[in-house]
Amino acid sequence: MSDSRPHVLFINRVYPPNTGATGAILAELAERLISYGWRVTVLAGPAEGEPASTVRNGVAVERVAALAFTRASTLRRALAYASLYPAFLARALRLSRPDVVVSKTDPPLQLVVSALLGRYWNVPAIHWAQDVYPEVAEKLGVLSQNGLLARLLRGVSTWALHRHTRVVTVGRCMQERIAARGYPKQDIRVVPNWPPETVRPIPHSENTFRKEHGLQDRFVVMYSGNMGLAHPFDAVLRSATYLHNQVPRAVLVFVGEGPRKARLQTLTAERGLDNVRFFPYQPFETLAHSLSAADVHLVTMQPSLEGLVVPSKLYGVMAAGRPALFLGPAGSEAARVLRENDCGSVLPTPTGKQLADTLTSWANDDAHRHAAGQRARAAVTDADARAATAFNRTLRTCMRAHHPRHIAS
Repeated sequence: MSDSRPHVLFINRVYPPNTGATGAILAELAERLISYGWRVTVLAGPAEGEPASTVRNGVAVERVAALAFTRASTLRRALAYASLYPAFLARALRLSRPDVVVSKTDPPLQLVVSALLGRYWNVPAIHWAQDVYPEVAEKLGVLSQNGLLARLLRGVSTWALHRHTRVVTVGRCMQERIAARGYPKQDIRVVPNWPPETVRPIPHSENTFRKEHGLQDRFVVMYSGNMGLAHPFDAVLRSATYLHNQVPRAVLVFVGEGPRKARLQTLTAERGLDNVRFFPYQPFETLAHSLSAADVHLVTMQPSLEGLVVPSKLYGVMAAGRPALFLGPAGSEAARVLRENDCGSVLPTPTGKQLADTLTSWANDDAHRHAAGQRARAAVTDADARAATAFNRTLRTCMRAHHPRHIAS
């Protein structure tokens, strides 16, 4: 018996049990779309121990063979990415024709694959942009700014972008960046990311992370996530010296990994900062406890990346019912969310002293901090359901109104 449900194909490098934020959020959306009457297939990269074809919580998962992904070097990572594009195309062409194809930005030029498949199948293609490439690589110094390779990749990316029926971005700032590429703004939908469904506020008195690590009586300022090139930490470390005197019970806690972690640990030791501690990534099952262990969270982003990335870790912080201090551009989606919901502070270019002073004010006003945390939690309640509703509407609208987009080359 044939399946009469509309069929959507998602393409992304990672999908559970692979770790990775893009895969986790895709899995939650894919499973929700089934309840909206969709048949969902996900085309993903390899995962250790996983078969080439399987069904996971109602979602058909097809995996391709490719070079192992690594962050050990830029070249090896680029080669791993490059091996995925032809593998995705070849495998997709052996699948049943979907009604809509959706690409994410992992790997970065995935939208080329969805553009080609949309044309081949004559179905609407949607690009779900989590980042904007190659601009991110330029700003981080991975590619020369406006160099030959960057211009070539931008040209290919823009060509593919204009062959999508819709683009979905995770922030209003990113919508503006995409529109600046000449893509019609009216065809760009903003659907913010959402927190993991397991994250909820855990009172300090019941928090296992605080108990296990001797943090019961401390004012915990936490950075949780990737310590990567997109995240500045100079002001954060410098604030530790001032906090030592201003709030003796304060401790800066870094949870996670990333290319900058080793340097941060070295600087912490050299400066004798005994109020800074480091922990590895925490198991997904205990994420609610680790995020709720904080009194205030830090979210950081390089100013030059405004509109190119949106720090999704903010939504987990909000789900844990904690205020956040955003160290980044005032026009970023993260800054807008904090201002609109009055659940944190925005410091575009703070010094160590300015950050310490702001943290001190949060430490000394328990009522304000708790109220801000409650507003944060309320702002993301049912965010996953709202996002699924928006995606369902966008997918069905594209199906109904689809016609080939004719754009002069």
